[in-house]
Amino acid sequence: MSAVVDTQSLRKEYGTLVAVRDANLVIEEGSVVGLVGPNGAGKTTLLRMLATLLRPTRGTAQVVGYDILEHYQEVRRHVGFMPDFFNLYNDLTLEQCLSFFSAAYRMPADSLESRIGSALEYVYLSDRRTDRISHLSRGMTQRLGVACMLVHEPDLLLLDEPASGLDPKARIQLRQVLQQLAADGKTVVISSHILTELDNLCSDLCIMHSGRIVERGSVHDVTNKVSGAGRVEVSLVDSATPDMIEIVKNMPFVQEVTQAGNSLLVRMESDAEHLASLNRSLVEGGIGVCGLTIQKHNLESVFMQISSREEADHVE
Repeated sequence: MSAVVDTQSLRKEYGTLVAVRDANLVIEEGSVVGLVGPNGAGKTTLLRMLATLLRPTRGTAQVVGYDILEHYQEVRRHVGFMPDFFNLYNDLTLEQCLSFFSAAYRMPADSLESRIGSALEYVYLSDRRTDRISHLSRGMTQRLGVACMLVHEPDLLLLDEPASGLDPKARIQLRQVLQQLAADGKTVVISSHILTELDNLCSDLCIMHSGRIVERGSVHDVTNKVSGAGRVEVSLVDSATPDMIEIVKNMPFVQEVTQAGNSLLVRMESDAEHLASLNRSLVEGGIGVCGLTIQKHNLESVFMQISSREEADHVE
């Protein structure tokens, strides 16, 4: 796969405030990246530089193969950007709004009808085509924002806090749209404070703190790096005995064992080879095993660990 985004020491300063500190980031084609960080981490500034809406103080980036400084107009033709808060003309119908965006991107007039139809169908708003924007709910307006972003068929989609201010139902509906984007192989970068919205959606993580990218990589790699060994629940036919616990503790890849009813909670390197070895040793020891369950870390726990680490480093 080729890189859709490749930044080199990208930096943005506002006087003495450094919003983004020398960001080096590569985003591969077809990946869905969760851009995570507390308020003021630099997420929005980074997205706006990639969208060529902000000029970096230093450094540069290639986005869809074009330099963001030298060929920003070409970048804009291939990028869809959805800001946290955006204004649409409320007196326009959805159809008129999408026609406006299509014209702004200089799309061929003979493809206008199909582009509008496809964009509205994608975000489940086909039946509201002739409605005025002023009649839409907040959730529908967010989905229309996605449609505006899609109408010129971009290669890279940048979404800044797309679920901000939505009620639970609207979040679910927007999540369905984002899941479809991911399933269709789009390259997507999603900034969000609502980390549960990113679980099981993103292939990669980019975690920012105080303007710096502090962790980046696949969800699996970042989680393992931050959290260390995983935890496996071993369900047993009978209650665990001290001998059973001792068998597990003596395995070289096991770090910790605790008992919870008819289960053992094992902190260990939870790859396939070690899981098979654990199961085999228990069965050979005459222990009835009902199942092995890997307890996965979610994005919130990973983010909290990184935030605590970064804050401690800053204090020191």
